[in-house]
Amino acid sequence: MSYRPSLVSPVAVLLWLFVVQAAKPVLVSAQDAPANAVKCEKRTAEFEPPRELSPSLRPFRGKPQEYRKAKTLKPVCPAGEVPIIPVNSRHFIKGNPMIGNYAAPGPAHALPGEFVNKTLLLPFDQVYWKREGRASQPRPGPVKAVGDPCNGLSWFGSCFYYGTASEQRVADGGGMTFTIESPTVVDTGGDGHSIGEIAVMGTGIAGGTLDDVEMGFSVSQDQFGDTHPHLFIYHWINGNETCYNGCNWNQYSSTYSPGMDLTSLVGQNVYIGWVHWHNAWWGWFNDQWLGYFKDSEWSGSFTKTAQIQWYGEVASDNGVPPLTQMGNGQFPAKKTAATMATLCDVDAKTWVCFYRDLQSAGATYVGYYDILNHTSFGAVRYGGPGQ
Repeated sequence: MSYRPSLVSPVAVLLWLFVVQAAKPVLVSAQDAPANAVKCEKRTAEFEPPRELSPSLRPFRGKPQEYRKAKTLKPVCPAGEVPIIPVNSRHFIKGNPMIGNYAAPGPAHALPGEFVNKTLLLPFDQVYWKREGRASQPRPGPVKAVGDPCNGLSWFGSCFYYGTASEQRVADGGGMTFTIESPTVVDTGGDGHSIGEIAVMGTGIAGGTLDDVEMGFSVSQDQFGDTHPHLFIYHWINGNETCYNGCNWNQYSSTYSPGMDLTSLVGQNVYIGWVHWHNAWWGWFNDQWLGYFKDSEWSGSFTKTAQIQWYGEVASDNGVPPLTQMGNGQFPAKKTAATMATLCDVDAKTWVCFYRDLQSAGATYVGYYDILNHTSFGAVRYGGPGQ
C-alpha cells in the first residue's frame, strides 16, 4: 500500500499554533498603553530600597490567609532606567473618607490646608460607624448647602461615596492584598472616578492634620483617557492637596509606574503597601518597590502612622443615583464581590506586616455601596452598582 500524505488546512495549522503558544508560560507586558505613552529615563532616585522583599504578612492571633500571587510583568525599561508616563496637568479632585462636605460651586480647586484641617476633617466614629455594639445607622453628617442634591459627601460639583475600613494604630506603614478591578464609570465630562486604595495617615490626624501617602487603582476617563484601571499614587501635606502620580515622587521600579494601565492584572490579588524607611515613605506594588516620597515633603513631621485606611471611593458628577460601580459592581453580601484582605500594619524592626482583624468599617450610603467586615481574618468585601 502506498503512502499518501494528508492535507492539513491553514486554519487547522493556525489553531494548532495557538494551542501550543497558549500552553507556554507568558510574562505579560506592563505596557498596555500605546507605545508613545511611556518614556524611559535614567533612574534619578537617590535612596536605595529598604530590602529586596516587602515585609512578610503575618496574622496576629488569627488564621493566616493564602492568596495566589499575581502575574509577574516584564520590565518596560532597561536596568537603571524607569518608565515615566506623562501626568495630566489638569486639576483632579481627590477625596479621603475623613473629609466632610464642601458644597460650593466649581470649578474644583485646592482649598487651604488649615481650612481642611480645622473645618472639614470628621471624627473617626462618624466615618467608621459600622462597629460591634453600635447602632446600624451612621451619625448625621454636616449640614449641606441649600439645593445640594448629593446624598453622599459633596465636594464642589461632585458627590463622593465610600466603602471603607480603618484601624487606628501607630506603626511604620501598612498594606493589604486586594483585587484589581475594572468598575464601570458613568461620566458626564467632570471629575468622575472609581478607586480602590490604601491611605497610610500620619500621627497628626487625631489632632486634626491630614498627612498621608496613598496608592491603588483608579478608573477615570477624563484623567487617563480610557476606561481601564490605572495605578496611581497621591499624598496630602498638612491638609493641602498635591497631585496625582507626581509632585516630588521618586520613581524606582523599571516595571510599574504611576499612571500605568493595569488591565493585565484585573482579577488578580495584588499586595500593595507603604513602609517608612530611612527618611522616606516607600511604596510597594505587586512584587517590587515602586518608589518613594522623601520626609522633606512634610518637613520631617510624618514618619509614623496613626491611622490606616483601606477603601473604595466613587466620585460622581451624574446626580443621584451615581450609576458608577465601586469595586466590581457587586454588593459585598455576595462572596464574589471585590475584596481587601490582609489589612495590616508594619513593624519595620521585625520586618512584618501584622493583620489583626481589628478594623472598623463604614459606608456613606448603603443603598448604593456597602462594606462587609470580617469576611475572613483581617479582610472585608466592598462595593456596589451605584443604583
